[in-house]
Amino acid sequence: MDNLDVIVIGELNADLILQDIPSFPEMGKEKIAKNMTLTMGSASALMASNVAQLGLKTGFIGKIGDDLFGRLVTDTLQDLNVDIDGIMVDGSVQTGVTVVMSYPRDNAMLTFMGGMEDFSVRNVDPDYLGRARHMHLSSYYLQPGMREGCNELFKMAKEMGLTTSFYPGWDPSENWEDDIFEVLPYVDILFCTKKEGQCISKQKSVEDVLNKLNEVVSTVLITSGSEGAICCQSDGNIVKVNAYPIVPIDTTGAKESFHAGFLLKWLEQADLETCMRYGSACGAIACTRIGGGSDSYFDLNELEHFLKTNPKDIISH
Repeated sequence: MDNLDVIVIGELNADLILQDIPSFPEMGKEKIAKNMTLTMGSASALMASNVAQLGLKTGFIGKIGDDLFGRLVTDTLQDLNVDIDGIMVDGSVQTGVTVVMSYPRDNAMLTFMGGMEDFSVRNVDPDYLGRARHMHLSSYYLQPGMREGCNELFKMAKEMGLTTSFYPGWDPSENWEDDIFEVLPYVDILFCTKKEGQCISKQKSVEDVLNKLNEVVSTVLITSGSEGAICCQSDGNIVKVNAYPIVPIDTTGAKESFHAGFLLKWLEQADLETCMRYGSACGAIACTRIGGGSDSYFDLNELEHFLKTNPKDIISH
C-alpha cells in the first residue's frame, strides 16, 4: 500500500444546503429557499477533500451507514482523490445529515448524528494510521465516542512519528469541559474560530486566548471570518491576515479550506507568513463556491493563480 501525507479522522455526513433564504426561520411560519444542494458535508470530509485537491496524498478514517447518504459521501471522497480504505461501513447505523441554512456571510446548521455518534477511537486502525506522516482530527465535541481515549490516539500518533493538527469545532452542549486539555499536549497545530477559542480557553480577549492555548500547543490559529485570522506560536511569532476582498456566495467549508492551505505550507516547513497567506487564499476561494460538491474544490494551480492576481498586503505582525 502507498504511503500517505495526511490522514483525517472524524465525522462523515451529507449536507442539505438551503440558499437564497429571505430571513431566518420562525416557529409556526414557513420560509422559501430558492436554491438547494445535496452534497457531502462534515468538517472532516471537507478538510480531507481540500488537502487532497491541493496535491497531498490523503486518507480518511470514519464511519458511515450502508445507505444513500453514505454512498454519496464515499463516492465524493473518491472523486476527490481521498483514500477511503479507513472508512467503516456499518449497516446498523444511519449516515448523518446536516441541514445548512446558508447566508452570504454565515450559516446556521441542524445535524442528525447517525454514525458520527457511534464512531470511536476503537475504530481507528493503527496500521492504516501508520501509512501517513500527519494526522488531523476534526469535530471533537460532535463525536462523543471519539472524546474518550482521544488523548491516547494523539499520543500514539506522536509516538509513531506523525505530526498532528486538531480542529475541535463547536460544542453542541455548550459545556466546554476541560477534558480537551488532556489532548492538547500532543497537538502541533490547533485550529479554532474566535468564539470556539474563547470557550475552550475560558478567556475573553484574543490575546488571552492565544496565551492560554500556547501554553500547551506550539501553533494556534484562530479564524474570524471576514475579520481575517491570527496565528501565534509559542516562541512568540505572531502573524495576522486580513480577509481577501471577495464577494462571498457560500461560507460552507471556508474554515476547512483555510486549514488545508495553512497545513499544505506548514508540512513544507514554510514560514508562518506563507502558511497564513495560503490559508487565507484558500478560505477566500471557498467562499466564492457552493461548498461540498465535487465541483466546488480547487487545485494548487488555481490557488497559485489567485495568489498572483490578488492583493499581497494582507499580512500584519
